[in-house]
Amino acid sequence: MPNIFPKRLAELRKENGFTQKEAAERLCVSAALLSHYEKGIRECGLSFICKAAALYDVSCDYLLGVSDSRHNGFEETFDDHDTSQDLEFRTATLFRAATMLNDSISAVGGTAEQIRNYFALSIYRVAVQAGRMGVIPSEWITLPYDTAETFSDALMDRLMKTDLRSAHPRHAGIAETKPACIQTVIASCEQLLQRECAKISNSDT
Repeated sequence: MPNIFPKRLAELRKENGFTQKEAAERLCVSAALLSHYEKGIRECGLSFICKAAALYDVSCDYLLGVSDSRHNGFEETFDDHDTSQDLEFRTATLFRAATMLNDSISAVGGTAEQIRNYFALSIYRVAVQAGRMGVIPSEWITLPYDTAETFSDALMDRLMKTDLRSAHPRHAGIAETKPACIQTVIASCEQLLQRECAKISNSDT
C-alpha cells in the first residue's frame, strides 16, 4: 500500500472536521487503531478502505494514491483541462465549474462537507420549486414549501459565508488558472442578471 495512504487518510479527516475519535466511531474502529493507520504503523483491510472512501466521499484509488482525482467517476470525466465545451453554457459546464470551485475552496481550508451541503441545497431549492409547480410529486417535499424555501436559503447563505471566512484569502491555484468553465458560468449568470434587471426597470417605467 503506497505511503501516501496514511497521509491522505489523516488529511481527509481533518478536512472534514472530524477528531480521531469521531472518525473512528464512524469507521467502526478504535481511535487507537485509526491513529496507527494514519501514521502508517499498521495496514488496514479492504473493508476499512471502502468505509473511509464512503465517509470522506472520495474514490478508493484516491485514498490509496493510485489517482490524484478524488472522484474517478466524475472528476476524470470533467478533468482540470479546459475543453471546447467550457465556452458554452451547458449542464456539463456547470458540473465542471462546481467541481473546480468545490476542490479549490476545500484546498485552502474550506470544509468539504459544508460545500457539498451547499450544492445539495441548491438542487433542493430547484426541487422545492418543482414540487410547488407540480413538476415532481408534492409528497417528495415533506416540509411546508415556505419553510423549505426560507430555511434552505438562510442555510445556504450561512454555509458559504462560514466556508469562505475559514479559507485563506489568497491562493495561487484556481486564481491563476482561470478555468474557462467558471468564467463561462460567471459571464452567463451576470448576463442573465443584467437582462432581468433591465426587464424590471422597463416594467417600472
